[in-house]
Amino acid sequence: MTRTLPIVAAALVAAVLGVAAPQPAVAAPRATAGEAASQAAKQPVVQGFYEGKTIRYFNYGPIQLRPGNEVAPIWSVTNGPKGQHNIVDVVPGEKGYTPLWQVIEVTWAAGNKPRLLRSADDVQKAKAAGEVTLRTTPTIVNCPVLGFGQKKVSGFSGGHVIHYYDLGPVKVAPGNAVVPLYSVANGVAGQHNVTGDTVAVGQTAYPPLWGILQVTWKAGAHKRLLTSFAAIQQAKAAGEVTIAKTSLVVNCPIVP
Repeated sequence: MTRTLPIVAAALVAAVLGVAAPQPAVAAPRATAGEAASQAAKQPVVQGFYEGKTIRYFNYGPIQLRPGNEVAPIWSVTNGPKGQHNIVDVVPGEKGYTPLWQVIEVTWAAGNKPRLLRSADDVQKAKAAGEVTLRTTPTIVNCPVLGFGQKKVSGFSGGHVIHYYDLGPVKVAPGNAVVPLYSVANGVAGQHNVTGDTVAVGQTAYPPLWGILQVTWKAGAHKRLLTSFAAIQQAKAAGEVTIAKTSLVVNCPIVP
């Protein structure tokens, strides 16, 4: 199987400050703590197939990318039987896994009775038998697979802890929803990244693309734990920190 455009490894903030790249559009903080508390919406979980087994993933839909990302194929059967799900051939923990999938349409040819295809091998065998045709589309979708022992990363939002998967940097093109995430470069022990919006406890329905802004304590400032965007604003207003927008966008879906 052919992989395209190997991904560029990068640290969340420190390694990217000198990179000359187009600045992503970063949405301004939107929800107040009170508003977010009533919006603990859940991102729908979609079922798929991998090597004959059922897997689960978030489907955030098409993503607009610049060159330089790794993508993997996802097979979508256009006219399959009831119970047919999309098919992938790599999952978290395996070499080549990426949440960015290029859609390949699988269509049963006339005169062939559709049956469930549960693996990439099933697809290739059906193609070799002349039962299906394949069409590689230009569509790339952002569909992080859930589970498989992935490490959850802690963050702060509105004074409480949230968790997300850190799926690494993404080279995005214009047209994506990118929300702000504040990373404290020289914070105290226990400091995590801080969301610009207040994400309600238990909320997972939230854009997964985060534009990194670096927060730096000034010399002589009284460093303390920053657990909300409001606390960052207060520290900035007091002249204690600086905030610098970076070119880095990371793919970090919120998980329970």
